[in-house]
Amino acid sequence: MIACFGDSITVGSPGKSYIKYLKNKNEYLNYGKGGDTLLGVTNRIEKFLLDSSCNKFIIEIGANDILLPFLKNHSKKWIPVVNSKERLGSIITVNKEDFIKNYEKLLCLLKDKEIKVVTMPCLGENLESQLNKKVDEYNEIIKNLCSNYRINLIDFNLWQKQIIKSRGNYSNYFIKKNPFYVTLDSLLTTYLNFTSLISKKRNLILTVDGVHLNEYAAKGLANLIEK
Repeated sequence: MIACFGDSITVGSPGKSYIKYLKNKNEYLNYGKGGDTLLGVTNRIEKFLLDSSCNKFIIEIGANDILLPFLKNHSKKWIPVVNSKERLGSIITVNKEDFIKNYEKLLCLLKDKEIKVVTMPCLGENLESQLNKKVDEYNEIIKNLCSNYRINLIDFNLWQKQIIKSRGNYSNYFIKKNPFYVTLDSLLTTYLNFTSLISKKRNLILTVDGVHLNEYAAKGLANLIEK
């Protein structure tokens, strides 16, 4: 079995999970957790390894260490949501120096395992945004660490950029200031399968809200993993 640890991109809510589109998908275990962070995943994997002999992992994490602080500043309505996630273990790494240290700790935790690491996704389909510039900086950290530890890297972020650039225009649609709409999007996309319709309505190509994957992007990530 292959354990897939990550955040809402792995869970597939809102939107779709890449795991759904993998061949032999029953061999993959979905350990995604909405809103989870680098430290949150590391702590969950530590506990998981105590009782599991699983030797294969796919890791997709880090975006919420950037996104959650942004959302707290984006709207006061997000503050209690983000604070609640931290109380439940999704602790935010607040600077690049600590991110390097904490990501290295995660990789060392799995040093005897077969692992694949997925880069952070784009945060918004406007590639020139400050959020995506920060994502680029953090992805460079991930790439360098994977290179140093000779770990297979799946550059999903690069694939996203190529698709978005090929379209020729960027959508500025992003997660709403009221977190209620994320819950509503989960209902409409994950459970009622309106991902394509909602993406089209918002002029988005890969996501349903600027972050969470629609069916096209989830299939794209699944293909990259299988390659």
